[in-house]
Amino acid sequence: MNIDFQNAIEELNHNVEALLENNEKELNAPKTKMIKGEKNMSLPLSENLENNCDQKCDFSDYIRKGIGSFAKKSLNGVNGDEGGHFVPIKIATQIGNRLKFLSPMRSVAKTTTISTNSMDMLVNSKSPGAGWASETSASRDETDSPEIQKIKIPVYEIYAKPKASQQLLDDAQINVEEWLINKIAEKIAALENHAFINGNGSNKPKGFLDYTSEASSTREFGKLQHFCSGADGQFSDDNNPLDILLNMTCSLKPIYVKNAKWLMSRSALAAIRKLKSSDGICLWQPSLAECTPSMLLGYPVVIDDDMPNLVNGKASVSIAFGDFYSGYQIIDRQGLKILRDPYTSKPFVEFYATKRTGGAVVDFDAIKLLKFSAN
Repeated sequence: MNIDFQNAIEELNHNVEALLENNEKELNAPKTKMIKGEKNMSLPLSENLENNCDQKCDFSDYIRKGIGSFAKKSLNGVNGDEGGHFVPIKIATQIGNRLKFLSPMRSVAKTTTISTNSMDMLVNSKSPGAGWASETSASRDETDSPEIQKIKIPVYEIYAKPKASQQLLDDAQINVEEWLINKIAEKIAALENHAFINGNGSNKPKGFLDYTSEASSTREFGKLQHFCSGADGQFSDDNNPLDILLNMTCSLKPIYVKNAKWLMSRSALAAIRKLKSSDGICLWQPSLAECTPSMLLGYPVVIDDDMPNLVNGKASVSIAFGDFYSGYQIIDRQGLKILRDPYTSKPFVEFYATKRTGGAVVDFDAIKLLKFSAN
């Protein structure tokens, strides 16, 4: 009996030692993270952390000191043999988010990133027809055939060139990445937003105000519809402003109404805020919360200073209305490139940042214009 008891104790001690040994091996083994969709593949978590750290440190070293020791795996696979470097994906994403915040057009229009010099889009310029037929009717009249148009949207180079002193860059307390993101985004956003509205398509995007417009609801493909105020730079005494604004909202097809917005300059906003209905109620409804936009006739209002100013006696298109997400397409060529130049403006260091972008109207029924003119 004592022999069996002693054997049981020895077997228990052996099992405990084996369990402790296995736990020690698991604790010392590298932590892994399974990749979604893969059964037999795992990526060390420590390697991911190292990649993020290397990416941030490499970019910071390049901005501060010009050290070009980028790891290709963190930079879209592009090196700096051409005299510049592509910024890390994380930094480029932050710049893109900042651009969307600063550019009113980017906040309402559709944005697509491509890897080529242009994008071709096929759009319907004429919808197919249809008809009714009875059970006994043998003939079927021919209906209208659909028509498709191709719109080519090229990308154009846009650049920003902020500069900073070397002493500022040497200061370890300065967040260089955040400073550079803000400077690049501010300069690029101001330039491209103006082009999305007023650009003529020559070495810049084609803005929606550069397209030909007509007052007719039935127009050729490539022309927008506009409404006239009846006087240059103001609403005429013969036309009721409320009637004109209501005609604009009702001219929009139902498919665009849900996402429709007003886009206007501040000077036009000043004129709109003075308008009242026949019973003395202001047409303008100010926002009651920080995250809620102001409303005009039930639709949100977006203020854009790149829309033409409303000046009494001067014809202008200072207000637009419609579904800009469906109507206007913004194209971004992937990759934001930065060249560090410490020689041209000593003791300052210049950062020459370039990106390529384009834009064009792709749906001419989705955007309506208010033309402040006599005809």
